[in-house]
Amino acid sequence: MEVFAKYLAGIDNPDHRNRTEEIFAWVANKFPNLEPQIKWNKPTFTDHGTYIIMFAAAKNHLSILPEEKTMVHFADEIAQAGYSASSRLFRIQWTEPVNYELLEKIIEFNIKDKADNSKFWRQ
Repeated sequence: MEVFAKYLAGIDNPDHRNRTEEIFAWVANKFPNLEPQIKWNKPTFTDHGTYIIMFAAAKNHLSILPEEKTMVHFADEIAQAGYSASSRLFRIQWTEPVNYELLEKIIEFNIKDKADNSKFWRQ
């Protein structure tokens, strides 16, 4: 994904960069209708102009930002997956496996929940 090339190049650790690229490729392959964009200097996927999910690489983890409503909806599953979380994001440590099943459910939830949303953020 060319749109994320500069962002990925800025991740110093090659293992972290490769893992992040794999996750982005998985999202793009699984959800080909989502549009990859850079928003606020972070890789973001949108659907019909509305925010679906954002990612942010950090030293020790990859942050997943699906919006607060989604975090509340999936709080138990995020905790069961062993991920640390705040009200707006959860963190996948570089040493932890990616729970793609959970990530898929989160993205599907946002796509369905925001199907009639005409704004970038939830109303």
